[in-house]
Amino acid sequence: MNIDAAVSQIRNFKDFLQLYNKLTEHCFTKCVDNFYSRTISANETRCVENCFGKFTNVNQKILGVYIGVQQEINARRIAEIEAQQNAAVDA
Repeated sequence: MNIDAAVSQIRNFKDFLQLYNKLTEHCFTKCVDNFYSRTISANETRCVENCFGKFTNVNQKILGVYIGVQQEINARRIAEIEAQQNAAVDA
């Protein structure tokens, strides 16, 4: 494994942890409304599950759209490069 790959993996892991921490904080703030008990109430549990579920569903949809758009962008870039190469060969 080269240094660039290791740095990239560390950066990706840090990004994941930051996102996870932000989501955890958001759902905790939204769903936990009292500290009178050591246990989590059924309403709090349901709220947290819904909060994480919504995030996961939205994230999957966004990634799906991103992948589709990225494939189109890559196809256009390849076509442009091929056109430039053909123009250079014809010149």
